[in-house]
Formats: sequence, C-alpha cells, structure tokens
Amino acid sequence: MLAAIGLGSNLRNPPHNVRAAIRALRRLGDVRACSQLYSSKPWGKTDQPDFCNAVVLLETQRSARELLEDLQSLERRLGRTPGERWGPRVIDLDILTYGEMEVDEPDLQIPHPRLYERAFALVPLAEVDARFQAAVAALPPGETVALMPEDEQPTGEFSAGLSQRVRTLAAAFRETDLIRLRIEDEFEDAIEIRRRPVPAGLPAPAQPQGAVPPGVPANLHPIKADLVGVFRFSRPTVTEGEMLDGDRELAYVDALGIRNPVRSLGGGRVVSVLCHDGEPVEYGQVLFEIDRG
Repeated sequence: MLAAIGLGSNLRNPPHNVRAAIRALRRLGDVRACSQLYSSKPWGKTDQPDFCNAVVLLETQRSARELLEDLQSLERRLGRTPGERWGPRVIDLDILTYGEMEVDEPDLQIPHPRLYERAFALVPLAEVDARFQAAVAALPPGETVALMPEDEQPTGEFSAGLSQRVRTLAAAFRETDLIRLRIEDEFEDAIEIRRRPVPAGLPAPAQPQGAVPPGVPANLHPIKADLVGVFRFSRPTVTEGEMLDGDRELAYVDALGIRNPVRSLGGGRVVSVLCHDGEPVEYGQVLFEIDRG
C-alpha cells in the first residue's frame, strides 16, 4: 500500500531531524518519493519556532494500524517526548493518506482530518502526488509555506555530498597510520574502512611519482540528469563496483510521464550510485560516477 507520511520538526536542528526520519522510514518500506523541505509558521500555538516539513510516499506492507504504531515508535526513537498539543516537538510523523482507504477511529483518522486546511502538509504532498495540486489552490487565505533556503536542491544532492565525504575520508585514511575506522549513526547504519595488512616480511609497495593511489579512480566520469523529474532505476539494477562492458541504460528520469533514459555512455566501473529510486532530481545533478580506467 502506498502511504503518504507527513514529517515536521521545530526543535534542535529541524532539517537534520526530518532527514534522519526520512532515512529511518526506509526501514518500514520502500520510499518511493520525497518532497523538498519546507518552512512553515506554527499553528495552534504560535509562540514557538518555525517548523521544517516534508512528505514521503512510502510503499509498505504494514496495515494502517501497524504503520501508526511503527511511526509512534520511530518518533520516540528520534527523541520525541510527551508534550502539549500543537506544541514544539523534535519530530512529528503523521499518516496523511493510505492508498484510497478511509479510517475514522478515535486515534487514527485517514485521510488526515485537517489535510486540506494545512499548507505545511498539502504543499509538499502535492509535490510528490499530482492529484493534490488542485487542492493547494483552494487553501484558506494565509495558509502558506516556503522552501527552506538550505534545501533548494533535492535529496539527491545530500546523497552526493555524503559520497564525496566518504571518498575524502578514504583518502585521508590512506595518508595516516589508522588501521580501522568505523562511523555509525543512531539507526545502526555503519560505514567501516580497514587497512589491508601487509604480509610479514614484505615492504609496502612504493607509489611511483605521479601515480594514482590504489582505489582512487584514474578517470572518473559523472553521469548527470538532463532534465528535472523523478529518478528510476532500470532493470537489472546497477550496483556500485559493477563492471560495464559498454554503453548501457542505467536508469531513467520520469518527467511528466515521459521516460528519459540515463545511459552509461560507455564501459567502466560504477564507482558511485548517488540517487535512490523514486527520488526527485534536478537538471545537471550527478546520478552516477563511472571510472573509465
């Protein structure tokens, strides 16, 4: 079932909280699309900081009731504590829609009862689900949101930034005496780098002057998006480290229902896959990096 999840935060570091929640939602299903981050004024209780909001489309096998319980558990894990109604919070996760299902129970109402009155939920929802675009125009006067200044690029840029930081760490690792480096986040996702031991009695191989260190791509070629749309993997799905014998379709960008192939433009080793399936992409955004050797 495809569920629309509304996310909001206005304590500590709201954009970080929302992005952390988006990553965590991948444990509950397949994140098919994610809006950009929006800034909105508090509602109900106005003497508190502005909110950061987003909407995720989540393909999940959980029932609506199971999904609600998992979202409440995730809120607690991300640091939410009991507080006053409409008050500030570290993270808020709401089921806005759940397929075409309608639920009216004391603690679970789907669609969200105030969805069509709240720009902070409806505007990002319309970004990932065109069926709600007309409802945005019918919002009550004064119900507005704005894109967060630091989030003018879609989530793919953050993936690309993470990939670049990992490569930088790896380069620094090679230049030190470290043996093992492990980075973990609060969701137990980890990146670990280990130095391969040199057999006893054998000196470490010397690098010729001007040579490229092992593991560093000699001819890194970026594959970029040619237009704005939604990123989709082609089948079979390409993976990091995979060798390509020649030109191949790696993915496509869905722009207004038109399938626009993204090709490798030749052979080589896939060094980085910088987007998730269903993620919105911008023109010129790097989607893959290929080492031509």
